[in-house]
Amino acid sequence: YRCTGIPVGVGIAPTKTLAKLANYTAKRLQAHTGGVVDICDPVKRDWVLRNTSVGEVWGVGRKMKAHLEGMQILSAKDLAMADPWMLRKTFSVVIEKTARELAGTACLELDEVEPPRQEICCSRMFGKRLTELGPIKEAVATYMMRAS
Repeated sequence: YRCTGIPVGVGIAPTKTLAKLANYTAKRLQAHTGGVVDICDPVKRDWVLRNTSVGEVWGVGRKMKAHLEGMQILSAKDLAMADPWMLRKTFSVVIEKTARELAGTACLELDEVEPPRQEICCSRMFGKRLTELGPIKEAVATYMMRAS
């Protein structure tokens, strides 16, 4: 932060969604937290959930926020305490998993290893319209060599 001015936060929690919320809180309350928030302790977790608007939860957009607020789900704590099956029926399995994660049940896997890439792409634009096959074949051969 000192060199770039970009806020850095570290969030520690038992689930991925709670960790994102802890990270968000660490950045939002940088002066009070020093950039680190650990909400593994249920008392701290409860405080963060009560003081976070439902619209600030990962995966809740403007339209869903309005719908949730219409159902009196105003905070992350309200979402964590909502009936998961009602959320699934009204919205989707995604918001159900979010609510379960906020309540402390891990539903989302952590990506510990980056999956192997499935494709290699190398593209090129020609400076003018080509109508003959020769220059195109030459360019394709060159880029296939580069991609391999």
